[in-house]
Amino acid sequence: MKLIKTILIFATGAILFSSCVKKEYYTTTPNTPSGYQNIFDDNFDYDAHNWSFNDAVNGASVSVSNGQLKYVYAPGVKGTNTVAVNTGGISGTHNFLIQASISANNYMGIVFGVSNSEYGYSFFIDDQGYFAVYDEGNSKTSYKTILDWQKCSAIKQGWNNIELEQVNGYWEGYINGTKAFEIAAQPIYGTKTGFIVPDNTTGYADYLTVQW
Repeated sequence: MKLIKTILIFATGAILFSSCVKKEYYTTTPNTPSGYQNIFDDNFDYDAHNWSFNDAVNGASVSVSNGQLKYVYAPGVKGTNTVAVNTGGISGTHNFLIQASISANNYMGIVFGVSNSEYGYSFFIDDQGYFAVYDEGNSKTSYKTILDWQKCSAIKQGWNNIELEQVNGYWEGYINGTKAFEIAAQPIYGTKTGFIVPDNTTGYADYLTVQW
């Protein structure tokens, strides 16, 4: 198990806190597909959604420029760090789609369903070809494993496109267009979506799209 402790940081406008099957119709272009009426799309050309922060005490920072979000976390203790903004569209009662492109020197993931009191859920991939899904808990409840780390040959060194879609009560996870898992959807209490990294990580995101 890789996750040890979740550390949350607050910044203006943001809350910080199997087998593989090819999906032939997958596209990395964040266009609104049939069935979704709304879209949140951030290409990180500039910091339109206030992702940036610099917490020297906890060794965490996020910057946005030139089409990339850069996430650095180098604390003195073990743990994870989360940055999330209000994207809308995340609910346990209707379908949604989250897409992102990420790269890291360790492991990194998307996090969703985050609120002021709930830390949401994470979908991680690492630089060794593994993925995992966690319930990140809240201030009173520790994280718990939903899917422990398992291999997926679709994961590449460098940039990977990841996608999580809620469809009729199930979560379907894709990596570079390949289906990595399908599990029962979990209760969602927040509308914030973002990124999560462990200690000693420098990670990047190329875009984040949420559709519902």
